[in-house]
Amino acid sequence: MARIRPQESTWCDKAPASVLVEDITADSNHSTRTLTLERTRAWHKFLPQPNIPKYIALSKLRLIFTMVSLALLITDIPRTGLGIYDLQEYYPMMLMPGTAVRFGPFDYSVVHIWRLNNDTESDNTSSAFAGLRDSQPISTARAWPYQFDTLSVGLRGAVDLLNVTQFPRYLRYKPQENEPTTNGESLVDLSTAFNMLDALIAAAHAKLRPASNCKLKALRFATKHNWVDRIHHYVVSFASTNPAWRLHSLHVPYTSRDTQSLGICSNSAVAKRSPLRPRFCNHPGILKYTHPLNSSLPTVPVWEHIDLRYELLKRQYPTLELEVILLSSQRLSSTSGVLSSTFYNYEALEITALTRGKRCINDSKSSLNTTLCTTVFIDDYRYERDTVRTNLVEWYGVISMLRGGAQGYVWIRLVLLMYGAYTAAGQLAGVQAGTSSRFKSTMSIVCKIPFEVIVYSSLLPVSGYVIAQFLDSSFMDIFLDSYWAAVGGTIKINLLTFLRSTAVQMRNVWILALLVTLTVFAVRKTRDYWGEGLPAIRGLVISFTSTLTVFGPYKETTLRNTDIINLFLIADEGQNLDIIQSNLVGKYNISCYFFDDSAVMLLFCIGVVIGLASTIKILNASRTKSETRDIILSSTPTIPCGTQRLWLASVSSVQFSVRLRVTGMSERTPQKQGSLLTKVGSFHTVIQPNLKWTDRRNLLGKASYNSTECRSVIQLMNIAMMTDPWNFFWLRALGVQLYLYKTRSGLDNSFDFYAVILPFAKNEIEERTGLSSIDLQLLDSASSRDVPMSVLLQSG
Repeated sequence: MARIRPQESTWCDKAPASVLVEDITADSNHSTRTLTLERTRAWHKFLPQPNIPKYIALSKLRLIFTMVSLALLITDIPRTGLGIYDLQEYYPMMLMPGTAVRFGPFDYSVVHIWRLNNDTESDNTSSAFAGLRDSQPISTARAWPYQFDTLSVGLRGAVDLLNVTQFPRYLRYKPQENEPTTNGESLVDLSTAFNMLDALIAAAHAKLRPASNCKLKALRFATKHNWVDRIHHYVVSFASTNPAWRLHSLHVPYTSRDTQSLGICSNSAVAKRSPLRPRFCNHPGILKYTHPLNSSLPTVPVWEHIDLRYELLKRQYPTLELEVILLSSQRLSSTSGVLSSTFYNYEALEITALTRGKRCINDSKSSLNTTLCTTVFIDDYRYERDTVRTNLVEWYGVISMLRGGAQGYVWIRLVLLMYGAYTAAGQLAGVQAGTSSRFKSTMSIVCKIPFEVIVYSSLLPVSGYVIAQFLDSSFMDIFLDSYWAAVGGTIKINLLTFLRSTAVQMRNVWILALLVTLTVFAVRKTRDYWGEGLPAIRGLVISFTSTLTVFGPYKETTLRNTDIINLFLIADEGQNLDIIQSNLVGKYNISCYFFDDSAVMLLFCIGVVIGLASTIKILNASRTKSETRDIILSSTPTIPCGTQRLWLASVSSVQFSVRLRVTGMSERTPQKQGSLLTKVGSFHTVIQPNLKWTDRRNLLGKASYNSTECRSVIQLMNIAMMTDPWNFFWLRALGVQLYLYKTRSGLDNSFDFYAVILPFAKNEIEERTGLSSIDLQLLDSASSRDVPMSVLLQSG
């Protein structure tokens, strides 16, 4: 290492600038800045020469993480886009500007069950029934549409209100002891499905059957139910079951042998805004489906589709009397971005049409002339559609500017990082001659920088990403919720497709990075001095936590839980959720970003990581008597002096740790914590430093601070931090005054002198470094604009 040997007039307060200049001839045409640049270029001759490739080891695991993370960082916008420019890109079926169909429309047959022997009703065994799902024969029905599907919520609510005892209790509620355990894949006997649906239709007709087409009745009720559908719902279900409100209406259309149309939405039968009409009759976006009799014909509204299927069943069973009940459900939900600047209103409409065919004969044995009826078939057919309305497209300009600006900042940061590493590589002996050798050294330096420092240390892009995330993250939750929906209880998830569609979930890492910065800032405020270094979070903890959130939207049907937790009748007033909305707060599906799925999953993952870290720490502490290393909150042991002025826009909230190569050189043992005793000549100065700015591992009075290993670490940190675009602009355009000092390793009783570049004037030395101003000699000073990059990287 280069050392300055004491000379006769060396320790003079007014050292001439000629001490540093070696035969520099000033041309009269040279500008002052050019002369300063030529003068400061000689500074590196008096500074210890770092050697990053030699003294800092390369971790293969870190190399892998660095390559993957930097690739994801560089391609964030090309992979996930700037924002939502066109709603139709995500939802092809647009209803009006800002409103689109996000799910469906779907129509499907759940089950069609008939008796094999139409003349007897006493045989209720499974072998007495046959069934179809669409056109496929089945021997059992699924529990999904009657216990777990969202359409089952209204069905089970009606069963409770009508007191249908034939409907098994274990399908209505969570199974109790000695009851069959069910999940999304469970099966139900055809006889059980047939009898419970038959009983429901009978109970509905007994209560609501109209005497004529002009005297219709309806049963309106509201439900509050659990909504556990995704992994992020399931993992937090111990704390919150994510309740959802729904409004339902049960209708029994008037039917007879001569009925050709059910007249569900007929204007002639009832007033247009009558409360007896199902909600979908007045819906602004008409639900249309493929013609059930001829798919080549144009699509038809849902009420015509129900009529046509009724006609189809009458043709199939011309001798039977048909009875129909309609159950329609509506779920209105609203969520918003930060400060309610963006909104997302979505509505789910669900319709269940249950039809039964009866064969009725007069009982000749009875004197009362009664009629005996036998149910021959049960048909369960359903319709679904969700719509979403949002103003997110109007915010595209702001969101794209935030996210695009942050991405551009990152790209510039990586270019400047390569420039800084290339400059440092040029100072190494033996690489100046060959370009390829210098490039290899450059890549070696870049790969030895902890990638988390590059990704998370810049507050400007992190803040831009976070604001954009607050504005549009709720939309991605809504989109993924419908994208991976389970229609009829079936879902096919390809892992690669899932990861590609949920890659946007990784944007939560920016929120986590900002939280980490604020947390570390708060921790540092609790005390002025940290003996083990500067507090920081391990970078891999951030990456690991954010990676866990990717799997939050994953759906597993066996995890579904839609148990009803509240049920009540409502008056025959209003078509929407007005009645529920006017009740107590909380009986309407309203949320904001901070309580949406992705935010809840992020908080849960943070809790999981903290819990794992605490468990590991406790286990390690119980096995060994020695102090265990902090797993999450750690520290950066070596910090350049003066970082608060050199790294203006960067924060060292992420731990900067490197592995030093073992070179066989012995290091001097640092002194214990206490006051600083520095000897210079015949002077003895005892100084109590300002410990808020001083770390015992970074005191200038230590000989190890001047070691090549230490200076290599400091140069690597400067490469990582000074190449931040704002820091680079601060240092190279605006400029910070730098001072070249000569000091001595007084703490180690050494008589070796060395040079150091600090951003502190001589009257600030005592406060900022803990050394007396007479312990250092000012040799030269210049603005950071006029100092070569290779010299600037050795500051601190």
